[in-house]
Amino acid sequence: MRSFGSALALRVALQALGLAAVAVVGATLTLRVYLLSSIDASLREVAEVEAESGASALDAKFHFRPESFPPLERDPTPEFSPWAQVLSLDGTPEVRSGNLSTPLPVPPQALAAAIRGQIGVASHQFHGHALRSLIYPLTRTGPTHVGHLLQVSASLVPMQTTLRTFAQFMVLFGVLGTGVAWLAAWQIAGRALKPALAITSEAESIGVNELGRRVTVPGAMMEFDRMAVAYNSLLARIEGAVVGTRRFTSDASHELRAPFTVLRGELELALSRPRTPGEYEQVLRRCLDEVLRLVRLADDMLTLTRVEGGVVGSKRVATDLDDVVERARGKKAGLAAARGVAIEVSGTAGLVAGDGDLLLRAIDCLLEHAIMATPSGGRVRVRLLDGEHRSIEVTDGGSGLKRDEISGVFQRFYRSNRPRAASSESGLGLPIARAVALSHGGTLDYVGNDPGASFRLNLPRA
Repeated sequence: MRSFGSALALRVALQALGLAAVAVVGATLTLRVYLLSSIDASLREVAEVEAESGASALDAKFHFRPESFPPLERDPTPEFSPWAQVLSLDGTPEVRSGNLSTPLPVPPQALAAAIRGQIGVASHQFHGHALRSLIYPLTRTGPTHVGHLLQVSASLVPMQTTLRTFAQFMVLFGVLGTGVAWLAAWQIAGRALKPALAITSEAESIGVNELGRRVTVPGAMMEFDRMAVAYNSLLARIEGAVVGTRRFTSDASHELRAPFTVLRGELELALSRPRTPGEYEQVLRRCLDEVLRLVRLADDMLTLTRVEGGVVGSKRVATDLDDVVERARGKKAGLAAARGVAIEVSGTAGLVAGDGDLLLRAIDCLLEHAIMATPSGGRVRVRLLDGEHRSIEVTDGGSGLKRDEISGVFQRFYRSNRPRAASSESGLGLPIARAVALSHGGTLDYVGNDPGASFRLNLPRA
């Protein structure tokens, strides 16, 4: 697996190499066009001068100036000297310059243009060398040389040598530039990734028993600050989940130990000596109560875990809160009658978008908590409110919560200061109700004593 630094350096180097290749080709072609235009301008200037000086109005014979075309034996650089010849209209050479031993080949395109009275220019080959030829109509100098053309040619070997040397230097500079770009990108990537590597290394050093630690926020660059904050946020969520799981496991173990201890004691006591059928029946009934308590505890734990984990609660349908409250009151009518508690419902709430079964479970938990907190002969008040939110407020008939009880009322397995034997609750009722509210985008809060404890469930309007 490649590192980001090497991948970035390679990508920058390849891009630099591509740009260098484009620059070499573009610069070479541009220089070639410039050099060709310069050669054409020089050939035209020579042709115009020779046409004016060599074409006499009194003499039909054309004469080349020796200084313009020195003989071969006196020219140290013949490849830089032009050649010239006079042509007839059919392209036959008639007069050659002094430095030209054999006739020059005539490019057909340039000849055709000159016959039409234009100045023809073309590149062609002569004895394996590239030439640039310009054919000038001598009719431009006067009527004496009507039917004659002046061809001036120059070797392209010097231009090709210049282009080759230029391209070689450009390629060399491109390769050097690619190497420099790769080295610079490697160093820049290393410096740029240094904070990220430090954050990663620090995060890797945090063990499972050190979840309270946090990575250091660099504070220099926004991107790495966001990375560090994201790491810390993730660590905080992991810490909360682990701590919550440990606390839940500890609390659950404690809650499960009590019914199992009772079951064991009852069974050991029943087996300690022979019993009458009535005594065995009493033992079995007490054991059944503990088994039902275990079933209730397991069911509440499963419900809370599934709601908090998002396994349930995603269903959203139009649900009438008034109907849900009536169903919950019907379910708790037996418990309320057994404890001598009345349930009073007032107001109306309306429709919400939610899971009707989960909402029923949440209200059922609120009612059970209120019934168990209300003494015999008291009443539980349920108010339905239709305002900014759809709200259900449940108030028990007890003495309310004390100040030191408020902070723990939504904790798992918390039952205020009531004796545990006085209630069949698992201690998960209010946590389940709050988890259901949060899963629906709502809230469940303690709103005060009136005079008993009041809890308000708020849900978004449908």
